Amino acid sequence: MKLIWQHGTDKKDITQFTSSVTWSGSVRQASRQIETAILNSPLDKNVADLNLKPGDRLLLYEDNYLLINAMIYSRGRVSEQGAVTYSGYDDLNRLCKSKGYYNFKNTTPEKITKIICNDLKVATGNIVESKIPIKKLICDGDSYYNIIMKAYTKAYQSNGKKYMPLMANRKLSVIEKGEIIDNFYLSDKENITGSSYSESLDSMVNLVKIYDDKGKQIGEVKNSGQISAYGIFQDIYTKEEGVNATTAANNMLRGISKEASVEAVGNINCISGYGVKIKDTLTGLTGIFWIDCDSHTWQNGIHTMSLDLTFKNLMDIQEDDESSPTNKKKSGKAADGNTIVYITAASSKYHSYKTCSGMVECVEVTKKDAIKRGKGQCAKCWK
Repeated sequence: MKLIWQHGTDKKDITQFTSSVTWSGSVRQASRQIETAILNSPLDKNVADLNLKPGDRLLLYEDNYLLINAMIYSRGRVSEQGAVTYSGYDDLNRLCKSKGYYNFKNTTPEKITKIICNDLKVATGNIVESKIPIKKLICDGDSYYNIIMKAYTKAYQSNGKKYMPLMANRKLSVIEKGEIIDNFYLSDKENITGSSYSESLDSMVNLVKIYDDKGKQIGEVKNSGQISAYGIFQDIYTKEEGVNATTAANNMLRGISKEASVEAVGNINCISGYGVKIKDTLTGLTGIFWIDCDSHTWQNGIHTMSLDLTFKNLMDIQEDDESSPTNKKKSGKAADGNTIVYITAASSKYHSYKTCSGMVECVEVTKKDAIKRGKGQCAKCWK
């Protein structure tokens, strides 16, 4: 591992002053993050007095391969002696924090991505082509990242392919999500040091009824085996112009949600959005799993990683306001205590529909119960 500090055009190797580095990301976080602790001892002349500032950049390498080119967003110091901690994100974070207004018509997701990146002065790399024109996409104060994902969500609803943006050096790419890592597998006999596994019915959907814009049912998709075993867990889908309704409804079906996590010897290819082969005899995890969250740590010359895994290749779904269930059924009144809302363990908000903000594996509860759990109202879907 090598860590480079860049201030303007000047670069300095600060690896020897680093006590630890963590490089992490998740499917829902979008931008990747770096956190590092730099030795600080102003009274010791043998320790360099480094003064990294917000806006400077950190470049992390492994075997001369650039893992992240991140801008420092924050720094903190506990005392005069010890270490200064720094946290930074790659340039995808600028697309997450910047907002814009656009009205696209008959435009493909790939062209939309290039247009808004050009407006934000973000360079682009490999932007995968869906070749699916989006008939209409109105973005009113959405983040640039959400605009990209709303466009690619439309493509996903039409062709079933999943997409994911990522930053390579300082260029934005959009790839098809779920590629399997070549020539690598995780095994409790070789590189897994700890693992856990759980499964739940909480997010099951085994029947989706399809309606037209007048409320008339025009079709349905279902998983008959799950209905026989567990009963009906139903959702609805309202047909959208330019979207294959059957494909979109099929994409809403959910089976038993299964979650797993592993601690293992580090491998830089194991990052969120990619698939990995696993054989763990202790938990029974065998097969291909998709990385939902990853955290890689270098400390004392040792590289370790922690991975949260999913059993399905899930995309960060972002629906546009016109197609979200809230705009199709919204009364304009706040939810009462018995209204059904949706929550996840990771989010501090409760939502009116289960795909808001790209939620996956959400739990259905009453508003009253969500408040008891300390959840606040999502400003986006209850506006």
